[in-house]
Amino acid sequence: MSDIAVVTGASGGIGAAISQLIHAKSDGQLKLCLHYNSNAESAQKVQAGIPGSFLVQADLSLSQGRRRLMAAVLAEGTPYCLVNNAGIDKPHEPALMIEESSYEKIMDANLRAPLFLMRDFAKEMARNESGVIVNISSILARKAVVGSAVYRASKAALEALTLQFAHELGPKGLRIVAIAPGFIETSMTAAIPEESRAAIREDAALGSFGSPESVAETVWHAIENQYLTGAVIAVDGGMGL
Repeated sequence: MSDIAVVTGASGGIGAAISQLIHAKSDGQLKLCLHYNSNAESAQKVQAGIPGSFLVQADLSLSQGRRRLMAAVLAEGTPYCLVNNAGIDKPHEPALMIEESSYEKIMDANLRAPLFLMRDFAKEMARNESGVIVNISSILARKAVVGSAVYRASKAALEALTLQFAHELGPKGLRIVAIAPGFIETSMTAAIPEESRAAIREDAALGSFGSPESVAETVWHAIENQYLTGAVIAVDGGMGL
């Protein structure tokens, strides 16, 4: 049985880069579980480039989806790493226009799902007294952008959970880290109008969007560094300064 690295939302730009780098850096010693929800074609392309990897389709906002993911992982081996990368950033609603349905949709995807995946995967990891969980947060956990109130709240809460889980699970041999990207070049950010993109670049000390690989490198650092836990690492080009 293999040690498994689980990447949720592996079909997107950041998730694909994380999955590919874990495979490369671990010399194939970590078997990749590539989770996706709806983009099967993109997920299959990622899998094709990672020998030995396997796909799991599941809606992680639902308990049955999370159980499906866990069962698939346990059938292949032992979970060593969980990267909570899946999430959504829409609907965008100004503060006075927030709908309860939007709150539920974003919180289910960005907070409920990673929280209970952390709980369940940590139980399995604790049996071996070894494992690492990396939560993908956002610069927006600490920065206001009109229309991002609920998304921002979900990511700030995820960072708080990261610290709490790190505190409680450290004695069991588990490490929990969060990565907070800024604006990264993906299909999602490609839809941002050029005027807004220029303002974003101006707001970053490095004057540019980041690459998915820059996030992936930091995720690998969190996996590899055995004395790193309870940290929130910004990968934002200096946007949070």
